[in-house]
Amino acid sequence: MSVIKEPKPFHRELELERLIFFSDAVFAIAITLIVLQIKLPDLPEKVPADRYWELFKPAAIQFLTFAASFVFIGNFWVRHLQLCRFLQNYNEGLIHRHLFFLFFIVLFPFSTSALLQTNAHYMLPFFIYLCDLAGCLAALFWISYYVFQKNPDLAVPGHHTEKELLYQRFKYGFLTMATGFTCIAMTYFLYPENTAYQRISYMLIPALALFNYFRLKIKKRNTLRLVHKMEPNH
Repeated sequence: MSVIKEPKPFHRELELERLIFFSDAVFAIAITLIVLQIKLPDLPEKVPADRYWELFKPAAIQFLTFAASFVFIGNFWVRHLQLCRFLQNYNEGLIHRHLFFLFFIVLFPFSTSALLQTNAHYMLPFFIYLCDLAGCLAALFWISYYVFQKNPDLAVPGHHTEKELLYQRFKYGFLTMATGFTCIAMTYFLYPENTAYQRISYMLIPALALFNYFRLKIKKRNTLRLVHKMEPNH
């Protein structure tokens, strides 16, 4: 009867690197696929100067949509990098949560292309895009909770202040998007014809993000102040 031996620490480290490298590859592929949405218009042989903007407007909108998605994916990659630098081990639960997070990253090319179909009478693509953003933030929060709160042995020892602040950042990011998305959806459901209320609801997400940004700044300052007070005097 054969006995399955535990991998050596070096092998565990290599496997953890494979998990991170796979995630980086998914990010790179998602960004590459997004840029394929930009297409230059077919120009006739003679185009009056006053028609240039009319012809290039769809390409400009596609580029701005790509830029927004690039910023979002880049921000998620940075947050994922900040989280992974605390990892020293992994288990099956962490792998499943990473795959859940990467599912929404892979979904970005689809949600970005769908966003280009949004208009005043067909808002479903816009809600798909918001769901994608909310899914990424929810997955990051889920991973951070699993690592820092439920299985702290997966993280490197020490650095308690940095871990707590990063966990709080992920939590507030998810709550901001979830609250904002819910309010926007409810506004469209309750006031389907009131465009003024609908436009005002768009401002809720950046307003909540700004509020939580300063809230985290205050929490970080108070936490660091408490840490300094607890340190022994030299």
